[in-house]
Amino acid sequence: MSTWTRPCPGLTILRRGDAPIRAIQVYGQRCSGTNVLIRSIEANLGRGAFTEAHGFKHWFVPEQVLFPRDVMVLAVARDPVDWVRSLHRQPWHAHPEVKALGFSDFIRAPWHSYWDTEFWGVGHDHPVLGREMLHERCPDTGERFANPLAKRTAKLRHWSGLHDRAHHVALLGHEAFVADPAGIIAALSAATGLAMADPFVAQDSYKGQGRRPFTPTAYAAISPADRAHIHAWLDPEVEARFGFDIPGPQAQAAE
Repeated sequence: MSTWTRPCPGLTILRRGDAPIRAIQVYGQRCSGTNVLIRSIEANLGRGAFTEAHGFKHWFVPEQVLFPRDVMVLAVARDPVDWVRSLHRQPWHAHPEVKALGFSDFIRAPWHSYWDTEFWGVGHDHPVLGREMLHERCPDTGERFANPLAKRTAKLRHWSGLHDRAHHVALLGHEAFVADPAGIIAALSAATGLAMADPFVAQDSYKGQGRRPFTPTAYAAISPADRAHIHAWLDPEVEARFGFDIPGPQAQAAE
C-alpha cells in the first residue's frame, strides 16, 4: 500500500507504483503562487512537464475529470493570513462592491465572482461578461461562500482529497517553495522521474509585478479580532496537510 512521504519541509507526496510520470497538474487559490510554481516547473523540468488538461488551476475539479496514471496532481497553499491579505489587495474577479471593502469587512463578506475582462479571453463584447461564476460557489449547496476563508477551506479540502481520484498527489506549502525553490523542484524531479535542469533556473518575477524582480508586499498588522475570524473559518486538519498550524480553540469558534 502506498504511503505519503515528506522529501523536504513543506512538501508531502503520494506516489502509487513506479510507472513514469510525464506531467504535473497544479491547483491552488488565486494569490497562492501558482504562476511562479508553474513557471519553475516548466523552466526546470521542461515545458511539457506542466499540464492544465484536467481543469483550470483555481477551480474545483468536476467529478467527470479522470486523471491518468502518468499525471501527478500538485496542490499549493499559502499561509492563510498572508493569503487573504494578498487577495484583498488583488481580489481577482470579485464583484466591485466586494473589491471596495476594507479588510475587516472583506474577510466577512459573502464571496461572489464574475466573468470580467481580467480573465483571459473575455473581452468587452464576450457573451459571458458580467455573469456570475457559478462554479465559484459551493459545489455541494450551490450557494455563495460565506466569506473568502470559507471558499479557501472548501477548495483546499477538495484538492488535498484528490488522492481518491488521482494516482499521484503532492501537497505544497507556498512558503516552503519560496524558501527553497530549487529543493522543491528537485524533490518533484525525483518523485516524477522528470529530468531537472542544471543549473536551476530561478524565476524572479510574480504575476501582477510585470518583469520587475519580485519583492514581498508589506502589509499592515491585522487586529486580534480579524485574526481570530480568519482562524475560525479554517479547518486545522486541512491546513496541516500544507504545513500550517491553526490554533484549535479559535478554529472551533466557527462551529
